[in-house]
Amino acid sequence: MSEDARSREAQEWLALDSLNQARFTQELAAGRGQKAGSRRGLRALAGRLIRRVRWLVLRTLRFGPMTLLVVAGVAVIVGLLWPLTDLIAAHDVGLIAGPQRALHLQAAREVVRGQLLTLGAGVFAAGALVFTARNFRLSRRTYELTEQGQVTDRYTKAIEQLGSDTLDVRIGGIYALERIARDSARDHPTVMEVLAAFIREHSAEPWLPSAAPHQVIPDDGSGHATRPDVQAAVTAIGRRDRSYDNRVIDLTGADLTLADLFGAHLMSVKLTDVNFTGANLFAAHLIGTQLQGADFSRADLKHVEFVGAFLDGAHFNGALLWFADFTKASLYHADFTGAELADVNFSGARLASNDPVPEGWEHDPRGMGLRKLVRPEPGGAP
Repeated sequence: MSEDARSREAQEWLALDSLNQARFTQELAAGRGQKAGSRRGLRALAGRLIRRVRWLVLRTLRFGPMTLLVVAGVAVIVGLLWPLTDLIAAHDVGLIAGPQRALHLQAAREVVRGQLLTLGAGVFAAGALVFTARNFRLSRRTYELTEQGQVTDRYTKAIEQLGSDTLDVRIGGIYALERIARDSARDHPTVMEVLAAFIREHSAEPWLPSAAPHQVIPDDGSGHATRPDVQAAVTAIGRRDRSYDNRVIDLTGADLTLADLFGAHLMSVKLTDVNFTGANLFAAHLIGTQLQGADFSRADLKHVEFVGAFLDGAHFNGALLWFADFTKASLYHADFTGAELADVNFSGARLASNDPVPEGWEHDPRGMGLRKLVRPEPGGAP
C-alpha cells in the first residue's frame, strides 16, 4: 500500500472516531438531562405526598380524638374478627372432604369476609354520623354565641343613643331596640322593659306645641302633648311580637296625652292610672288589660276591645265610644259623663250597685253583670 493510501485511511479512522465521540457525548448529555428531569419529577411527587400527609395529620388533630377513636375502633374490629373468617368458613363447609373442600372453603371465606367488610362499613358510617352530629352542634353553638355577641353590641349602641340629647338620635335608638326585640326572642322582654321605663320616665316631661304643629293641644290649657320619642317607644310596644312576651310590660302612671295608638295591641301591658286624654285608640286591642284609674277623657275609643278589661275608676268623660266592646269588663265606679255610647256592648260588664247604668242596659238579676234592657211588648201584660 502506498504512502498516500495509508494517509487517507488514517484520516478516515480519525474522522470516524471523532464522530463516535461526538455521538457519545450527545447521548451522555441527553441521559443526564433525562435523569435530572426524573429527579425533579420525583422531588415534586414527594413534595405533594408530604403536603397531603401533613394535611391529613393536621385535619385529624383538628377534629380531635373522635376521628382517632372511630378509626381505632374499626381497626380493632377488623383485627379481631378477620382471623375468625377461617373458623366461620370451616363451619359453613362442614364435612365436605377431598379436592372440593379447598374450593368451598375459599368461597365461604370470601363470603364471610365480605360480610365483615359490610359490618365494618356500617360501623364506620355510624361513627361518621355521630361525628357529623357533634360537629353540627358545635358549629351551631358557635354561631349562636357569635350572633348573641352581635346582638349585645347592637343593644349597647342603642342604649347609648337612647341617652342622647338629640331627639333624632333617641328615636333612632328606640327603633334599633325594636329591631333587636324582633330579631331575638331572648332579648325581647329586656327591650320592652327598657322602652317601658323610658316612657314612664319621660312621658310627663313638657313638649313645646311649636315642636309638634300637627298635634292639637288639649283644651284644658295644659299645653301638653306626647313627645315624639315617647310616641315612638309606645308605638314599638303596641306593634311588638306578643308571642315573645313572658312578663307584664308596666306603663303605670305614664302620660300619653294625645298619643297615637291606632290599632295598638296592648294586652299584657299594665296601664293603671295612665293618662290617655285626647289620645287616638281607634280599634285598639285592650282585652284583659289592667286600666284601673285610667283617664280616657275626650279620647277616640271607637271600635276598641275592652273585653274582660279592668276599668275600675276609669274616666270616659267626653270620649267617643262608638261600637266599643266592654263585654265582661270590670267597670266599678267608672265615669261615663258626656261620653258618646253609640252601639256599645256592655254584655256581662260589672258595675257597682249605685253606679249609673248606661241607657238601654240593666243589671242582670242573676248577678251576671249588665244585660240589654228587656222592654215589654206593646199590648202585652203589664
